[in-house]
Amino acid sequence: MESVDVLLKLAQLGALERYVNLTTRELGTLLGTSQQSASLYLQNLEKEGTIRRVRRNRGTSVTITHEGMEMLQGLYGLLRSIFEESRVIEVRGSISAGLGEGAYYLSQKQYVQQIRERFGFEPFKGTLNVSVAPKDAPVLELLKKGPGIVIEGFNTGGRTFGMCICYPCTVNGERGAIMLPDRSVHVSTLEIVSDVKIRDRFGLSDGDQVEVKITYPAYENECGVLSG
Repeated sequence: MESVDVLLKLAQLGALERYVNLTTRELGTLLGTSQQSASLYLQNLEKEGTIRRVRRNRGTSVTITHEGMEMLQGLYGLLRSIFEESRVIEVRGSISAGLGEGAYYLSQKQYVQQIRERFGFEPFKGTLNVSVAPKDAPVLELLKKGPGIVIEGFNTGGRTFGMCICYPCTVNGERGAIMLPDRSVHVSTLEIVSDVKIRDRFGLSDGDQVEVKITYPAYENECGVLSG
């Protein structure tokens, strides 16, 4: 466990603005560690100058010092740069054959209308499937968690069509959007829509490599998705 982890827990207890009374046993329980380890953490933090301790009859009173606050502010700044600023994620993948479902789903006017509203183009009735390399697999997990632009699900003709989380992207420089259906069978494949048939635009065949640049937005709400 790092020093900053213990500082974060103390800050959650209110040690940024006051002295917090607790025993090393209580701290150990909160940290999921032993009393001895909790005591050692406090000793190390005190030596670093990031906390100040006052011994009491029962336990210790702890507050976070200016140096400790600066350490937490540094972490906060780092997290803000990760979550509160949009950035471009680049991945490479190979073209793979789909199951033919893309054309069916993109024939549904409710999907088409939302794509037009969210991304400003009329989607070609079909998706480009790009299988990502194992090293880039974590990107799919990140995208599934959001934040992203939501295409709402709907009911029509007695059938339910699920929602999708989407992201603006380019494929070899051609604009498009990644669609991650709520009920997808793909675990390592990006499904991409565009206003052109990207296969034909670049003369692509199954197995050909492409570069996908994904615009990953800032995290702006608690649920992790943006409504567009």
